[in-house]
Amino acid sequence: MIADLPGGLVARHPVPDDHPRVLAVLDEWWADLKGDDGARERALLLPRLYFQHFTTTSFVVEDEGGRLAAFLIGFLSQTEPDTAYIHFVGVDPRRQGQGVGRALYRAFLDVAAANGRTVVQSVTSPENAGSQAFHRRLGFSASEVIPDYDGPGLARVAFRTTTTAAPARGARGLRVLDGALVLERVDGVEAPAGDWVALVRAPDGLTAIRPAPGTGAQERWIALYEAEPDHGLDEPGLLVAVLTPLARSGVPVFVASTYDADLVLVPEERAQTALAALRASGFAIS
Repeated sequence: MIADLPGGLVARHPVPDDHPRVLAVLDEWWADLKGDDGARERALLLPRLYFQHFTTTSFVVEDEGGRLAAFLIGFLSQTEPDTAYIHFVGVDPRRQGQGVGRALYRAFLDVAAANGRTVVQSVTSPENAGSQAFHRRLGFSASEVIPDYDGPGLARVAFRTTTTAAPARGARGLRVLDGALVLERVDGVEAPAGDWVALVRAPDGLTAIRPAPGTGAQERWIALYEAEPDHGLDEPGLLVAVLTPLARSGVPVFVASTYDADLVLVPEERAQTALAALRASGFAIS
């Protein structure tokens, strides 16, 4: 999931059972930063809901023994369509300086860019000099200390950086095409007879996408197509924005591109999972 972690570390998306594990390391990893008030503040910043409803944009990192080594909790802004937000990050002090935090941030920026977010924001407390230095090394711009940012007496330093994503276009629409389809490898070099939706010629032969027959054991697929294609061939990130939530949900795909848009096929038996993942990522499905 995150390729540039140090050896022996593995990343995954969090689950609700990770919530008490993360709370258990806060005092250890942050030692006495801001004393008892700091401990209460950190615990209140990580309610269970982050481990229930923001998992696909968050990560936990474990060592070979399953011990927690790092975590990042982040989400896509529901108010600002171009923005993603890193809410809370922690790295075991014994792992600091090994590139773990940098790898987590790169992974989150990749997720943000894949979802069309061009801006990533975060904040930290003025007392956390290490966090401020880390963000600046990664190229974030920093504000002055903002008094009472999170309430009376809770000052913050705000950070901002940009991703390589194209500017957000607003909600994109996908429509489910009528009828199920099947995939076939076609012998020979000539176009097959009969109905077919798409035909792809490659060095290893022909692949046909056909309407599914009424009977047979072939795997059936449903097709998603952009509802109102209104972009040129030079606009990046459109296909990856569709494929990323499907990949995170473990849904396999087959893609055939047309001049105007991409035809994305998902197995019929995984259709509801696929549609739910796309809706959660901001797509309108018709």
